Amino acid sequence: MSNFIVLNGNSLNINDLIKITRQGYKIRLSDDSKERIRESRNAIENLIAENDPIYGVSTGFGKLANVLISINEQSQLQENIIRSHSISFGEFLPDEIVKGAMVIAINSYCKGSSGIRLSTVELYVDLVNNNVIPLVPSIGSLGASGDLAPLSYIASVLIGEGKVKYNDQILTGKEILAKLGLEPISPVSKEGLSLVNGTHVLTSFAAHTIYDSLNILKHSAIAVALVLEALHGNTDAFSPFIMQNRKHKGQSDFADTVLKLIKGSDIEHIKAPRVQDPYSIRCSPQVHGAVLDTIRYVKSVVEVEMNSATDNPLISVNHNHAFSGGNFHGEPISLVMDFLSIALTELGTISERRVNQLLNTALSGLPAFLTGKPGLNSGLMILQYADAALSAENKILSTPASIDNTPVSADQEDHVSMGLTSSKKVYKIRDIVSQMIAIEIFTACQALEFRGERKLSPVNMKIYNHIRKKIPPIANDRRYDEDVYWVIEQVKTGGLLKFTEEELLSISGE
Repeated sequence: MSNFIVLNGNSLNINDLIKITRQGYKIRLSDDSKERIRESRNAIENLIAENDPIYGVSTGFGKLANVLISINEQSQLQENIIRSHSISFGEFLPDEIVKGAMVIAINSYCKGSSGIRLSTVELYVDLVNNNVIPLVPSIGSLGASGDLAPLSYIASVLIGEGKVKYNDQILTGKEILAKLGLEPISPVSKEGLSLVNGTHVLTSFAAHTIYDSLNILKHSAIAVALVLEALHGNTDAFSPFIMQNRKHKGQSDFADTVLKLIKGSDIEHIKAPRVQDPYSIRCSPQVHGAVLDTIRYVKSVVEVEMNSATDNPLISVNHNHAFSGGNFHGEPISLVMDFLSIALTELGTISERRVNQLLNTALSGLPAFLTGKPGLNSGLMILQYADAALSAENKILSTPASIDNTPVSADQEDHVSMGLTSSKKVYKIRDIVSQMIAIEIFTACQALEFRGERKLSPVNMKIYNHIRKKIPPIANDRRYDEDVYWVIEQVKTGGLLKFTEEELLSISGE
């Protein structure tokens, strides 16, 4: 069972989610979570029998909560919410985000507070384990009440409607269930609401972004180490003494990592030409370290959300009561996604400045734009233009979404989180920053062609040689866009990390 992740509503973490969405791990429910789901379903049925009004069970939704629904119409109400809420626009969400949202939803039901039937949850599990990806348009959620519209598209498949991607085919919900030998559900009281109400989509975006952000930060340490080697930077700025005098864990961990990456290099013992390097190099522990601390904090918030029940109302077996509340509100994730978007944008901003340090002959002492014949050749001049354009994209995308608000449902839902917007933005920023760090690594390797006799550290030499096996130095102007794209792919897939596993241990989510 090593290729299974057991869901129990309490212990799902980001690494496990990535194993499911990117590595093909399957899921199963723990025995105790199955029992909690059964007890919760029994509790809601007992409450219905008492004939007290329960939001979304015997009432309408949103502003229509004051409309009572007769018992013989309550199942129709649950189908109605799935159908009426399935309205969104834009390109479809990435497969990994939809699959992650489905896993987080199932884990939420494992807490035993949603009143959903075990058979319904097990159908959800079957869809995940067969890698069925509902087609979900990307624009339509306000992050309160959760991700209503996107989750409705997913729930549509459970009732045999909607469309899915399966083995590169587009099938209807009815077709995929028949193909897998599964039966669609007829949602009973509370189930439709439980299926569409929650923060699962925005949380899936958040989890995937955090995982990739740690990977990007590791590669940013490689980039800084290569730049130090190329410019013969002053290593005093990374000294443990400096870190001990400012007790931020992130900056200490980052500085320690860079020192490990340059261990064995000539720059460790040959006097640096400058007493102090520019801020983009000298202050990299403080800036990159602050980003690391941000990622760690955001990760802690997101993993709480991944193990929360975020629909409404929540059913308490012990209290025999349906509690109406606001766990669906995406503010906790919306705020930290805006925080992370700013941090990652800063990571890209400082990286672009180091690229400038490498290309500007007045700053580096190296040939202008890292070409042997400046003037006849433009070298990497325009690469910085592209880098600056990427940075500009991020500065727009990092404008907070959580501060926006549009009241809806006739002002019953008068404050929303815009959490999915926040999460989508930072997911895009993550992709852009990975490109910017790759540009820095590519540029640093070109700068190393002019280092003279200085010896690189063993780790940096391995990275340099790995890149040079694919990409020759640029002696005269030629197209190099495909070369940069290759380095970008190395960064995104962790292709350089195999040379640096021990050195990068300090850059973690803990």
